Amino acid sequence: MAARASYRDLVRLTGPSFLVLAFLARLPAAMGPLGVITLVVAATGSYGTGGLAAAAFGVGAALGGPVVGTLADRYGQRTVGIATALVDAVAYAALVGAVLGGVRAAVLPLAALAGFAMPQVGPLVRVRWAVLLGDRGQQRRLPTAMAYEGAADEASFLAGPALVGVLATSGWAGAPLLLAAVLTVLAAVPFALHRTAPPVLRAPRATATRQARESGPDIARSGRFPVGRVAVLVAAMSVIGVVFGATQTGVTAFADTIGAAGSAGLIYAVLGVGSALAGLAVAWLPESLGPVSRYVWSAAALVLGTAALLYAHSTATALGAVIVLGVTAAPYLISGYALAGRLSPPRHAGMVMTLLASGVVGGVSLGAAVAGRLADTYGYRGAFGVPLAAALAGLALALLVAPRLRRTVRATAEPDTATTTDRHPILTTA
Repeated sequence: MAARASYRDLVRLTGPSFLVLAFLARLPAAMGPLGVITLVVAATGSYGTGGLAAAAFGVGAALGGPVVGTLADRYGQRTVGIATALVDAVAYAALVGAVLGGVRAAVLPLAALAGFAMPQVGPLVRVRWAVLLGDRGQQRRLPTAMAYEGAADEASFLAGPALVGVLATSGWAGAPLLLAAVLTVLAAVPFALHRTAPPVLRAPRATATRQARESGPDIARSGRFPVGRVAVLVAAMSVIGVVFGATQTGVTAFADTIGAAGSAGLIYAVLGVGSALAGLAVAWLPESLGPVSRYVWSAAALVLGTAALLYAHSTATALGAVIVLGVTAAPYLISGYALAGRLSPPRHAGMVMTLLASGVVGGVSLGAAVAGRLADTYGYRGAFGVPLAAALAGLALALLVAPRLRRTVRATAEPDTATTTDRHPILTTA
């Protein structure tokens, strides 16, 4: 019952309309990759060209995420959110025009621009939760907020491709990306303007020094951005990206092997459903299990989840395996974002969250590429070995860095009576 109360508290904090708005605003990002492939393949008849365009979109997203996050930290989510939403919508529309107009030279640059200019709703809404809860001395509720966001991400990446599939049946291949453009304007712009948008931290040198000292021993000594800490979190998130990318490739190879190519989408969709439900259930974990312990134990569980893939030999066993994987992947993903929310310097929270998201995107590309090569040589079991190898590497990383992370969490712990002025001494609304 405690978890249900926690979710109700989140709704009371922001209002239900915000949750709906944030979900709709992240749909264009979920529609983008498949929408690009659908459009380009329909116009050119070439899967290779469609794949290149989707890859350009993904590279743009991976590179643009940290840029958008950094700009949001510097100039505020409102200003940057509106600007990126408008540029992204124009890029989607221009891409449709270029493909249907036969302007092939513009396809890859426009696909990359559409990825680069994504408003980064998922990472930035996590920043909002960290600020809202931190300012109210409710940091212990952060895992619950991250659990909800993990489920919302999974739901969007199920709904987005489904929308593309439905619209593609209309007979006009440009419809999915044009809807993505419309949603970007109608949902991402209001999201940027919502009252939950965090203020921009304007701290003089003395205040910044005090904040650095409170943010952990490594920052206090150097006064610099905690590159090592962030690199660890990005590496941890890259692990789950590799798991997802390799699993998707392995499931495709598996479905082809058993002569049921059409079942690949169903099998992978079940992974998303299991992950979303498990993500919501993470809020039921006891508060006594700290953020670092959650990270370590979820890394261990992920090893078991990826190992289940090796036992897939029929559609039924594959469905069971991806359910197990989804249930173990969600806590790992959520624990990574929750740790980032606890350990990110307030003035760089947007950049940190978007770097983590880019780590996932990069990991998906790497996992898909490596698994594809192994599938060609060793079949689907070779591809399914990649998620297990990535999970083992992730567990080794978690065990290695856990002691340092625990010390840092203790150093950054704030009493529940923290006030807004304690956390953000000098603020100006952007």
